[in-house]
Amino acid sequence: MAGLRYENKYLLHTSAALVLRPRLEAIAALDKHAGNGAYFIRSLYFDDIQNIALHEKIDGVEKREKWRIRYYNRDTSFLVLESKQKLGKMTRKLSARLTLRQAIELQNGNPSVLYGCDDPVLQRFYHQAAMHILRPCVIVDYTRVPFVFRDVRITFDVNLHSGNQSVDFLNPNIPTIPVFPGDRMILEVKYNEKLPDTFRRALSAVPTPPIAVSKFRLCRQMQ
Repeated sequence: MAGLRYENKYLLHTSAALVLRPRLEAIAALDKHAGNGAYFIRSLYFDDIQNIALHEKIDGVEKREKWRIRYYNRDTSFLVLESKQKLGKMTRKLSARLTLRQAIELQNGNPSVLYGCDDPVLQRFYHQAAMHILRPCVIVDYTRVPFVFRDVRITFDVNLHSGNQSVDFLNPNIPTIPVFPGDRMILEVKYNEKLPDTFRRALSAVPTPPIAVSKFRLCRQMQ
């Protein structure tokens, strides 16, 4: 699949992050979208009635796909529908803008709002939703601290919360529950072909190997 990138994930304690962050600051810049050094992300994930997306993640299926709606910094004027595709150790993300009305209908389990859309990502979701009876299943909230250098993107994802039983994605006041104790976070490392040696040396501060940690799976298992 075109557009595939390598993606490694680590589960970190705060102590390891405190060692790693200054190393990254010396070789990379904060993402321009991180106005105060970080930004908030809320996603609403979809699964079918048999929870195939969850089971494929748990079973480590090599080729799989998840769908989500997402917005940033609690700003619902910019909504995107995303397909997160996985092939072995590589990932690809496809996205399309949504109107507020479309997001409301998808949140309410009505994918027919996308019928006849020209965008190929919206078309794909509509057909997948119709074929597999996709429905909203879990809200995932977290704060992201992103570093970038050329094609390399390294992020600290902190304060991971699950919407638990609610799928009221557009409601800023829904109660959420923390997934981790306060001293843990997820580190993600993404790059196209080869991770530069400067980043490999910086990441030597990470005391654990990459693991198949998934915010989607962690939040689903809180339900």
